[in-house]
This record gives sequence, C-alpha cells and structure tokens, in this order.
Amino acid sequence: RLCTDEYAVPSPSNFNHPYMHLTNYSINSKSKGFVPNDDPEGNTPGATKRSLKWLRQWLEEEGYDSERVWSKIADVVVKTLMTIEPIWQHTYRVCTKEGNDGFSCFELLGFDIMLDRRLRPWLLEVNHSPSFSCDSTLDRTVKGELLA
Repeated sequence: RLCTDEYAVPSPSNFNHPYMHLTNYSINSKSKGFVPNDDPEGNTPGATKRSLKWLRQWLEEEGYDSERVWSKIADVVVKTLMTIEPIWQHTYRVCTKEGNDGFSCFELLGFDIMLDRRLRPWLLEVNHSPSFSCDSTLDRTVKGELLA
C-alpha cells in the first residue's frame, strides 16, 4: 500500500496529514487522491494498493536488488515468528488433546512491513486476523490465490 499524498518528513506543520504519513487502506481510500487498483496484476498506474509482484518489478526497474530486499523482509518475518513460537506451543498444548499429531490447526497472520528510504524493512504490526474483504480486482486476485 502507498500513501495517496507525496511523503514529506514529519514536522509540526504536517503531523495531522494522514494521507502523507499513513498507508492504511481504510484511511487512504477516503482521500481525494485515492486511485483503486482494478488490474489483477496490480499495475494500475498511480494506484494506492499494489501487488508484491509489482513492488519487486519496480525495485528491479529502479536498479535495486529485489532479492536482497525480499531476503531482509523474510528475516524480519522469521525473527518475529521465533519470538511468538513459545506462546503458540503453549496455546496449542493447552487447547489440544494429548497425543495430537500437530496437524489439527493453522494460523494465518498478516505482516505490515514498511521499507524506509534505504529499503530497510521495519515491522509495523502483525495482524492476528487479517482482512479478507475484497474491494478491487487486485484484492480478489491476491486473496483468492492465498486461500486457494
């Protein structure tokens, strides 16, 4: 997701400008500058929400190593999962019968990661129940492939 207004370093004069500093879809979809993405591949010019495929292509076109960026993102995800694994183990043991083979449930998480100007990934939040609502063709493509 991208902001609908061009980013500027936060300052007292622009702190209250949510379309510049927040990428939340629910916020930016109300902006005058919002452009929906109705391309299943996520290539609508100027769209606010894009696909990961689009991001990786854009990084390559701009001369960045998309594999390196993706590896750094994966590192953040793995380290985050390592921190919550003991809690998951405990919860699983408490909620299942003794002798369970471990294949009775799964967890789907949504990771919100921001890339800074040096393309360093920063974990913003982990969503325990990510949204599966679909407001665009891109949403239906991405979320449909995830659930298929």
